[in-house]
Amino acid sequence: MGIPHLTRHLLPYAESVLLDGRAIDSGLPRVQAVVIDGPSLVYHVYRRLLGWMDPSSDVLDYQPTCDEISRGVISFLLQLTRMGVNINKICFDGALPVSKRTIRYSRIEKLRHRLELARRNLSLPATPKCRDVIPTKRGQVWCSRGLPQRRKGLPENPFMVSAVFEDLRTRWTKEQIRKEVDDDVSCLVADTDYPWADITVMVPGEADVECASVAKLTGCAVLTDDSDLLLHDLGENGAVLFLDSVQTSSGVWNPADPDIRGLRICPHSLSGRLGIPSVQWFGYELQKNHHLRFAELTRIAKESSEATELSSEYLEFLKEYQPETKDNEVIRGAGQSAQPMDPRVSELFWQYELPGIYSSGEQPHVYLGILNEDSSRRCAWEQGRTYRSLGYSFFNNSRPAANQFAAVHEFVRRGGRIVAEEITLSGTKTVNSDLDLLRRRLAHAHATFDEGLASESFWFLYALSDIYRDGAGTTTVPSAKELESFLTKGYMAQSTKWADIHLLAQIQAALYSLRILKQLFDIAAPGDDLVESSSLLADLPPLHILMSRQKIIEGFANTRRVRHAVRQLIETYG
Repeated sequence: MGIPHLTRHLLPYAESVLLDGRAIDSGLPRVQAVVIDGPSLVYHVYRRLLGWMDPSSDVLDYQPTCDEISRGVISFLLQLTRMGVNINKICFDGALPVSKRTIRYSRIEKLRHRLELARRNLSLPATPKCRDVIPTKRGQVWCSRGLPQRRKGLPENPFMVSAVFEDLRTRWTKEQIRKEVDDDVSCLVADTDYPWADITVMVPGEADVECASVAKLTGCAVLTDDSDLLLHDLGENGAVLFLDSVQTSSGVWNPADPDIRGLRICPHSLSGRLGIPSVQWFGYELQKNHHLRFAELTRIAKESSEATELSSEYLEFLKEYQPETKDNEVIRGAGQSAQPMDPRVSELFWQYELPGIYSSGEQPHVYLGILNEDSSRRCAWEQGRTYRSLGYSFFNNSRPAANQFAAVHEFVRRGGRIVAEEITLSGTKTVNSDLDLLRRRLAHAHATFDEGLASESFWFLYALSDIYRDGAGTTTVPSAKELESFLTKGYMAQSTKWADIHLLAQIQAALYSLRILKQLFDIAAPGDDLVESSSLLADLPPLHILMSRQKIIEGFANTRRVRHAVRQLIETYG
């Protein structure tokens, strides 16, 4: 997760390189093969697209959507392939070790604070201004632009990494890419329908460990913005290529001559230039003495490295960056789960599979992320909690008795702080009762809403039915007129207010919770007729649709149909 200021100190030693695997004479060193840090790429594309947003857009429109980010990632990968750059692997985090929990908590707290500041300071336009979907053929992901302060307000989309991983594995066929991203897919391998599915992996651990292993084995560059990769053993030729530095040399997109460059550091070469055995020594001293200047840090690192005996503190520091630790051997031996999972589900799974590494005697942790919601109201993650609890309990009961837990701790916002909310796990009898209730609710909803609706529109209404049922008598739910406006325009009054932002967050929380439930059903009892999980939630759409405000508006464009649906919803659940 990065040592503060490490990149700033070492970036002056980076070399400019050309991303091009073709045989051309450029006068610059070339990067011909990469391994990609998946979450880093997703956040990078998010920031690049954010720079192209109209800052006067509706507050719920000036962040790129999961769908737009996913298209941007495909545009990025397609261009790399077109230039002959071999992509060895795209790695995503499947779980983070216990040692990362403190820094993880602090990051979630920072996001909560950003949300609080946005709620206090963000001005909402009096008149709505919707925007078009971001086109993917103008090279936005290759051209860097500064971000106005307003666009830095709300926390990043908490679902985008999950959505991109899912899309790379199951959405982006060559035909789908041709239709939605770029009609020229001639550079893609002819006999593979899903170009990047096989090399997109969710490792049972941290992505940077796998990225470092691939770089050492192949001598390729790691495409990332995580400075920690500089401290891993990348071998003699492995390098870090900083995503933030990757752009066209002119700052303008020219598809005929992209000329895409970036800054690369080879830790092995750099350590020789600094006169130290490895960059790890510099990182260690920087972590202890972040206030010192570069020359002083280098001097101390050199002196420390010449000591006859390594200190216990340095050996402890090294553990995070050594591939051959006992934990990493266990992780590699565990392989990958047969099922492609959402990152949060994956992390829960590995806390059961390898509790000594990922839970260390504690109850399992689930980090749900910060929703873009009204921070003055009850956390929107309260919506869908019953589904998550059912999923956790069902999965827990499927494990051997010695590998079961009493509770799961969910890290969510409560008022002005982040807390670990304990969800007590139910036994088999209660789980079966809750499953019966879920079946009845779904059957009732299908009978109520299934009149000519697209699958995603049904699920949006189902989430709203939960909000009306759960909120009856305790909170103010939208009137029929307000709900009709929200479904057709995206806001309940004349423009987007915090009530609209919070309602969308509640819908997203309910639907994402159903997604967690579905995946936990699948990995606990694949094909189990008793649960009928495949039929219960089989048509739950992918995340790039489920989390989309635009899809809500598109699905309810028919005035007669939306009025009928709203009337049914309020008569049945209101």
